[in-house]
Amino acid sequence: MNRSRSSGIAMFAVIFLIVALAAIGIAVATITGTQQLASAQGLDAARAYYVAHARVERAIAETIAAEACPDTSTIAMHGFTTELSCPAPVPVSEGGSSYTVVQLTATAYRGSRESGTRVRRQLRVQLTAGL
Repeated sequence: MNRSRSSGIAMFAVIFLIVALAAIGIAVATITGTQQLASAQGLDAARAYYVAHARVERAIAETIAAEACPDTSTIAMHGFTTELSCPAPVPVSEGGSSYTVVQLTATAYRGSRESGTRVRRQLRVQLTAGL
């Protein structure tokens, strides 16, 4: 009778250990997956910033060359969708000098809100030119 009782306790201990190790394994896998997603989104956020920066730099060059607001159409760049807005330039006259202030806003994004993968960065620049 003692032998069957001790084997029952041993069986219970083994099952308990298996369940505990499985729970620890699931917790580690969940934490690892979350960290990988956060790391990937951080990398995408940095990429989105640099794509928006490239778009605004291009817009500055076009504004200076054409002496007007650049093309504001949506453009795909490096896997991101970029949008550019340029409200009407504002003429300014002060102290006997005249110049124009142009505000450029570049936005780069990709992913979807529904899946939680949306990454979006926006840069706004004011350009003062003697247009």
